[in-house]
Amino acid sequence: MRGVRILDLSDGRAGAYCARLLAMTGAEVVVGEPPEGSRLRQSRVVDSGAGPVSAAWEYLRANTASVVVDPGTSLAELARDVDVVVLDIHGDLTRAEAEILSARDMLPELVVTVITPYGFTGPKSAWRAGPLEHWALGGHMSLNGEPDRHPLPGGGPWLTHLVGATAAIGIQAALVHAATTGRGDLVEISALEALANAHQWSFSLYTHNGVSKRRWGNRFGEQHHPLALYECIDGWVCIAAVSVHQWESFCIAMDQVELLARDDFYVPAVRFDHADELDEIISAWAATKTVAEAVAVLQANQVPSGPVASLDDMLASPQLAARGYWAHLAAAHAPAGDARQDEPGAGGVPTARLPGPPAHIEGATLPFRRAPALGTGLDGTASDGRSWPAGAKPLAGVRVIEFTIAWAGPLVCRMLGDLGADVIKIEHPTARGLAMPPAEMILAERGGWEWGQLPGPLSRNGIFLNNDPGDDWFNRLGHWNKMNRSKRGLCLDLKAPGGRDVLRKLVATADIVVNNYSPRGVRSAGITRAELREMNPAIVTLDMSGFGATGPDAERISWGPVLDAASGLASATGYPDSGPYKQGIAFPDVVGGLHGTVIALAALWQHWRTAEPVGVDLSQLETAINVAGDQFVEASMRPPGAPHPPRRGARTSDAAPAGVYRCRGDDAWLTLTVDDDATWKSLTALLGDAECEPRWTTAAARHADHDAIDAVIERWTATRDKHEAAAELQAAGISAAAVMTIADIVHDDHSVARGLMVDHARPGEQPQFFPGMPFRFDTTPAALSPPPRLGQHNEDILTELGYTPAEITDLYSRNTIATAPPA
Repeated sequence: MRGVRILDLSDGRAGAYCARLLAMTGAEVVVGEPPEGSRLRQSRVVDSGAGPVSAAWEYLRANTASVVVDPGTSLAELARDVDVVVLDIHGDLTRAEAEILSARDMLPELVVTVITPYGFTGPKSAWRAGPLEHWALGGHMSLNGEPDRHPLPGGGPWLTHLVGATAAIGIQAALVHAATTGRGDLVEISALEALANAHQWSFSLYTHNGVSKRRWGNRFGEQHHPLALYECIDGWVCIAAVSVHQWESFCIAMDQVELLARDDFYVPAVRFDHADELDEIISAWAATKTVAEAVAVLQANQVPSGPVASLDDMLASPQLAARGYWAHLAAAHAPAGDARQDEPGAGGVPTARLPGPPAHIEGATLPFRRAPALGTGLDGTASDGRSWPAGAKPLAGVRVIEFTIAWAGPLVCRMLGDLGADVIKIEHPTARGLAMPPAEMILAERGGWEWGQLPGPLSRNGIFLNNDPGDDWFNRLGHWNKMNRSKRGLCLDLKAPGGRDVLRKLVATADIVVNNYSPRGVRSAGITRAELREMNPAIVTLDMSGFGATGPDAERISWGPVLDAASGLASATGYPDSGPYKQGIAFPDVVGGLHGTVIALAALWQHWRTAEPVGVDLSQLETAINVAGDQFVEASMRPPGAPHPPRRGARTSDAAPAGVYRCRGDDAWLTLTVDDDATWKSLTALLGDAECEPRWTTAAARHADHDAIDAVIERWTATRDKHEAAAELQAAGISAAAVMTIADIVHDDHSVARGLMVDHARPGEQPQFFPGMPFRFDTTPAALSPPPRLGQHNEDILTELGYTPAEITDLYSRNTIATAPPA
């Protein structure tokens, strides 16, 4: 995003992460700080041996400059020489809205981005929320942890960072609109809407079958098994035997070939329904192996798997070293700006390490710079005026060719389609599956099914509306339809007669090609960067494989839970007395998808600047590490041999008390966070002064007595409805949220008032509701449309490419194009 000037006036993680992503893609970012400095400078402070260092500041504010802002200066005056302003606001929005309106009136090309917990409107618009509440309000916490224990947040403020990534996409879309129309915009990001969009099929399962996803511990709920974590002699391993081939290979790897005699076990959901039985066998097998032994035999049999890596393991990863991923501060006490990419400290002295950019954009990624000291970093090299690309065009004029599967890749292209791009999804005729079980088996299984019941295993994975596959089951897949709205569909077999000719003509008309195949899959499909540039010398390419296109692990097969384990995220998540825990969704997929969208828009911007082709090699492993970046900085600064910090459940070093508390009712919970002494005073007024020890007025004392404070809080929450308790706490100025289930979110008064859920059924279909856009604009256009039927746009697209009706009929006769799977 070179040539873009951003003033970040936010003081929280979401805004900082947003600005970091844009800085890493080339934008000039200046952080506006109060005279005492940003609150982030006091987060994750580590004793480096040469003085305290904030891991959060070093990570989130790398490649930025700092300026001290007079609190009395108007927003319009502060924004006079920039293109974008980033704000985060908690609580009453009235004053901020007036300031924003005035600034936009005076600066019509300005893009103002405002990040809030719940948006500008609705019953909760004045509510507060921090990182812990983000896990609760977005429905993710309800899916994490054991069903008989309190739900778990992830092991860091990762969802808050995803809110920031979503904001970055909104800014990029508004900048493209501004560059092509001269009109700025107000970009509104609510954490609720951003995080509702960060689910896999949780919402589809509820809106299509009436089932709220729940917690399943370390299993991947409802659809697949084994896709889980297992304990070995010296650690934990993630095993992902999902497909038929992987299940067969897994049974052979375990020397349990007798399981192959169970025909029903070839259905993944049947295996999930028998998870207790299977886990006895799998756990017994894993318990006899070291992690290295288990992974070796599984990978030798082509079973996706990997160790549950610690943060330290990832810091020492040969894969990341081979890809030059880490940036090293020359020393923890070095002057601001003293940083080197992929170099250790002089004389072998250990140095703090930071994750590099989420991906390197050809020709656009800037050298790494250390986070600035207060009021420093403006070295005179900043641009004097706007420098936007002359070749920019509206996203409605951008053509995207999509070769993706699962979630991460489809999410990138869905976001681009939602923003107006012409996304053409190329699918093999078998891409959505070969066939459903015989109709009589499906009908027998559906007998007695009622709304709200989990469908039987034969049809469960399709998440069909009303549990009805219908005759065209491949067009009724609820999870597929969620991921693939706002696209056109071309069902094309590249290896059939004429398939490559279609591809060549299509790529010649395209702006960007996106795939999330493994490098082997890219080569097999004939869509390598070099091959695509032969078809279109100016093409932008985004390859987003699990581990990246280079390095010793490049060819490894990955699923989201495997990357969850491989990245260190699972190792950081868990109860204080437990082992590691995976997320309830394939979390690295949404991380990769959001970061991939940022990178795709930045790569297009770079192409418009230079008129040159731009290639990007994105590793989803590296994007997953990015969301936990300051935790890796902190880990890299621990003395050699120091023990890993314990898992903290819902607690944090930045606030006390902070936790998950039981409320009245079945599996009802609430989170709250007290991050300063004034908020503690407000909480004691609710709890009753007699319940609270006088010494708890200091943060240090509250950290020390956290267990006792939790008991006092839970005596109060246990007698209250979770929604009413959250409202009572919010009224007192305390950040709190009910742990929302998917059903809670869909039916919540605030969600309804905001229009969170949208219907994008195709014409003639029953309504089908999914979360809508994760951001809102005043002027930037959006273009949501229903997902395509298989091959729905074959004739339209081929006609645009110059094919005659007779030639199209010939392609159908040769099975090069299709509108249904082969019989």
